[in-house]
Amino acid sequence: MKKKRQIHQDDLQNNKKQPNAYEDLENTQSNVTELIKRMKFREIEEFEIQQFIASQNEQKFLMITGQPGCGKTMLLTKCLKQWQNNYTTIYINAMQCKNYTEFLNICKKQLNVKSTSGKQQARKIIMDTLKEQNTIITIDEFDNLFKVSEKEAFDLFSLSKHAIIIGISNDIEFLQTQSVRYKFQLPQFKNLILKPYTIQQLQELVLDILKQIEIQKYDENAIKILTTRAYNDKGGDMRNIIDIVKRTLRDKDEITTDAVNKEIGMTVFDNKMKSVVTTLSLHQQLILLGITALLKKDTSQIEIDLSDLTRKVNEIKYKLCLPLSVDVEEEINLLKDYNLLTTKEVKQQKMGFKITVKKIQCKFTAEELKYQLSDLDAFKNILQQL
Repeated sequence: MKKKRQIHQDDLQNNKKQPNAYEDLENTQSNVTELIKRMKFREIEEFEIQQFIASQNEQKFLMITGQPGCGKTMLLTKCLKQWQNNYTTIYINAMQCKNYTEFLNICKKQLNVKSTSGKQQARKIIMDTLKEQNTIITIDEFDNLFKVSEKEAFDLFSLSKHAIIIGISNDIEFLQTQSVRYKFQLPQFKNLILKPYTIQQLQELVLDILKQIEIQKYDENAIKILTTRAYNDKGGDMRNIIDIVKRTLRDKDEITTDAVNKEIGMTVFDNKMKSVVTTLSLHQQLILLGITALLKKDTSQIEIDLSDLTRKVNEIKYKLCLPLSVDVEEEINLLKDYNLLTTKEVKQQKMGFKITVKKIQCKFTAEELKYQLSDLDAFKNILQQL
């Protein structure tokens, strides 16, 4: 009989309601409990997941796939809360893992296993612990584990002999491609595909959000335009729609057709800029991330000192464990060609001396930059903290 050991996970507490609807929507987005309450149109998939968990398969490995914004992570969050009384639950975002050894260390920590040195020793202790417990290991951004460790990550499937493994990813092609490349025979697994929301479902979800934050004034035509255009552009990405709603509510507590059309127009432009940002070098992307962090820290800030930006880029580089030497000034000169920012030199007095300080002025707000960087997997954890 496997012994159950409860792993406590902190639930996010309800934030105090703010008078501004935009701020309240920000709070709602960070509140896992409220997100789960709004979960709709995934009852069939939830039933299939519960059936899989209850099945008697000797090895249990489930992949949950679907395009971005279709509710994969939210659905698993809901299920994890239901399983906590009967299983030890482990949740890992693979973006946290620089390699497979780090993945094992995170597992070990969440299992409350004593510290050990050496990958093989850690693996053996984890396996022995899993044999004694009913454990579900959920891995979000599952494909990233194979990007950083490739062949080594296939060892993960040996854990499915003693624990239920659930992977979350946008698609499953990477897994099949890697298995062919390394001639690895994948164990039997279930691939549950979440279909995109329909336009009608998206409209209902938007109305639920407006009700949640007590927005009573809205134009029904605006909701139709928002969901239809967003559906055609992103194919039912609910996160994209929520982003447009947030931006529409920045300055007013109502949703109008004019405001939605304006934000959709800006979103089209932002999407074009997002495509540009993905083509930049890593150094240039780090600089934009540094600018975003500084603008987010001080929303009244318009110009940024080159020295402040250099410090921030080095700080981010350290957090990401990147052994890179970035010539910030040179990269900024290259970024000017993309119409992302401008620079100027200002004379200042410092300790009785006249000095020349280089200033950077970005052509986008922190939120706009954050959106343009949002497709870069390597920055997701840092962007979530901004």
